[in-house]
Amino acid sequence: MNDPVDNANVCQLFHELARGNIRPAIIMPGSRRNSTITFEQLHEGSLLLGNSLREVGLDPGDRAIIMIPMSIDLYMTLLAVVSIGATAVFVDPWIPPRQMAAFARFAEPTTFIGIGKSHLLRRMEPELKKIKKTVTTGKTFFGWPAKYQLSILKLNMEPCPVTEVQPDQPSLITFTSGSSGEPKGANRTHRFLRAQHDALSREFPFRADDVDMPTFPVFALNNLVSGITSVVPDMDFKRVAEADGGKIAAQMIRHRVTTCTVSPPLLERMCDHFESGGQRPAALRRILTGGAPISDRQLRRWQSHFESTEIIVAYGSTEAEPVSHISASERLGLDDQLAGYCTGRPMPALRTRVIEIVKEPGRISSKSLQEWTLPDGEIGELLVSGEHVCRDYFRNPDATAENKLIDQTGAVWHRMGDTGYFDEAGRFWLTGRVHSTICRNGQLVHPQLVEQAVARALPDLRQVAAIGMPDRALDQAVWVVVVDGSGDAAGIEQRVMAALNQVTVPLPCDRVIVRDQLLPVDPRHNSKIDYVALARLLLDGSGP
Repeated sequence: MNDPVDNANVCQLFHELARGNIRPAIIMPGSRRNSTITFEQLHEGSLLLGNSLREVGLDPGDRAIIMIPMSIDLYMTLLAVVSIGATAVFVDPWIPPRQMAAFARFAEPTTFIGIGKSHLLRRMEPELKKIKKTVTTGKTFFGWPAKYQLSILKLNMEPCPVTEVQPDQPSLITFTSGSSGEPKGANRTHRFLRAQHDALSREFPFRADDVDMPTFPVFALNNLVSGITSVVPDMDFKRVAEADGGKIAAQMIRHRVTTCTVSPPLLERMCDHFESGGQRPAALRRILTGGAPISDRQLRRWQSHFESTEIIVAYGSTEAEPVSHISASERLGLDDQLAGYCTGRPMPALRTRVIEIVKEPGRISSKSLQEWTLPDGEIGELLVSGEHVCRDYFRNPDATAENKLIDQTGAVWHRMGDTGYFDEAGRFWLTGRVHSTICRNGQLVHPQLVEQAVARALPDLRQVAAIGMPDRALDQAVWVVVVDGSGDAAGIEQRVMAALNQVTVPLPCDRVIVRDQLLPVDPRHNSKIDYVALARLLLDGSGP
């Protein structure tokens, strides 16, 4: 085995701690056979699988598409691919089939590893159909749906040593949520993943006996490198908002889960379960959540059901995670009249700055970066720089040029695409997204400030969205769309208008639309408003 000091391969960290470790690494839902695997078994199995993949032609530097849901097979495959020096192109299950195929094509893979259904998609796409080295997690019948069967490849008798790599070699390519446009492939190098592991370990340290429930695949990878057991939640990852809170709570109780990383809709489903008399997971000491703006009302509800659990709201993105975090207690102790959603202080490992809001790509150059920087208190776009910030997008120079800036010292600054400001205490307050910022009659209107003011005045509304719509006189008019089940549309409209006029600085509203159907949300977290999809609904007349 290579010396871990000399080998930059991030998987070396896992193999060093996993060897001889009989603690469960991954626990799957249910009680069926082979639903649990130890660190030692995962260590041995991934090295044997890696050797089989080398034998069938996956070489260091090659790229392998992986379309496997969160499972033991997923992590054994990821570890095997990265351990042999290849690059794993991970495609989340929430991504629509057409986008899956587009991302897969641009990565120019030599190997395709996935569940049976993913191979049906592969066979419908001409470019993907050309891939010769194909592996399925299910059974094969004379080469259908794939040439190789994962369970048989695991039976190799010789392990493959961890391949030495350069620190900046790609190890994992994952895709952004696409909330500001087409999703892009974030280039997670070996250096980046190690830096991200260090950042997560510093900001959210584990105890030796912790058991974690991660609902995001990348967090389970960090658990593996930390030696922490991961319990895979019993839910459909494409429909988080429809998860059974009772099932999740029962898993936590059964496996004595002490920490979890979950999206807001899942916490809401668990609270629904508790309010129906369901049992609470007494061992849970920490909840890490995020992925969308979280209201004080939500935090208070969660605190009432998780009285002895620390609740932390984390802020970050695919390209930079974590950026900052704040406890529910601290958030709720702030002045509730301040505008925006407080994300806390950026972590010490990052540098930050807020620049003027510019929607057009290319207008901000690296040389003029300082000139565009705003003082604390003024709303602009957040930029971050640090070791655990992705430096580029894989084979996408246009996206890199639009979203990255290099200063005179050579540091890479990532444009978060979020708007906000820093307060006097150094905390960042989120006010919206750059692409959804409304330009009304020459003045910028920040959607989340409008939404926050309405939600505070009308806490019983199910959803609130402020969106800019085309208008000849104003350029963009401010429409406020709310979801309410009371049936009093006229009363709701009046109360929305009154709420926006009563804030310290009145906010504009040109039209209020009351709906009884839920608004479209992002597919990954099922919690952020999808403004592009909402605008489409309103423009084609199906919105009101």
